[in-house]
Amino acid sequence: MRSLNEILEIFSQIPLEVWNKIVQEEPEWKNMREFLEKYGFSRFAVLMTAAGLNDFQLKGKAEVAYWPKIRELLESCKPPESLSDLKSILSEFYSRERLPDLKLKRLSRFLSSRLAEWLWESSAKDVAENFVKIWYELATTMKQNRDAKTIVFAMKCLGIALLMAGETNFSFESIPIPVDYRVREFTRRLGIAVNTDEDVRRFWNKVLEGLRKNGQRINMIHLDSLIWQIGVLRDSEIVDYFSRFGLKEVGERISEVLRR
Repeated sequence: MRSLNEILEIFSQIPLEVWNKIVQEEPEWKNMREFLEKYGFSRFAVLMTAAGLNDFQLKGKAEVAYWPKIRELLESCKPPESLSDLKSILSEFYSRERLPDLKLKRLSRFLSSRLAEWLWESSAKDVAENFVKIWYELATTMKQNRDAKTIVFAMKCLGIALLMAGETNFSFESIPIPVDYRVREFTRRLGIAVNTDEDVRRFWNKVLEGLRKNGQRINMIHLDSLIWQIGVLRDSEIVDYFSRFGLKEVGERISEVLRR
């Protein structure tokens, strides 16, 4: 597959330190970072997972209408001392969001679960060691498929919480890319036939597998962060994006692939 091989060749030129900087550009990282220290890891892990589960059908772009708004609310509140405290804080936010009844129900389902109780008392090491098990249990708790976008995105948010805490030894390889409009659109722009979300997941799983075989020590958090950030950018904007990391040629090569 031409696009697969080209993407593998181009993405292999991105150093690990740049991949890590790309993750730190994600709105959930930039807006939530301060609460890791304020909350402590265990409470922060529950917060990030809960917020990830309801990151859908937003009032606007996530980087404008969702994560900054959650940050503003949390900054005005004392750190929660219990799961019920966190539920009260976040309920205020979701009651004003689109689909409030659904989002409040999802919030309650998660925060009243055994999984949330376990996370509330867990260390970063505990979460890292049980990461895939948590993925399975989260899907069961929410009564969703493990590959559902909101489930895998919530796991990405939990993974980002681990990275913020300096914990990198966890397995994200089996968790697929969260398929949203930006990821789906970028995949189409590469010339990949996209009939279902599974087509998108399958392609990016192959990309990740190839990159890891080439020696890239990244996981799907890194790959999804990049695709989400550049997914709907124009060619010139993609060049500008990579130029910020000193990788203008990478941006030019991606733009060239997209123009074909």
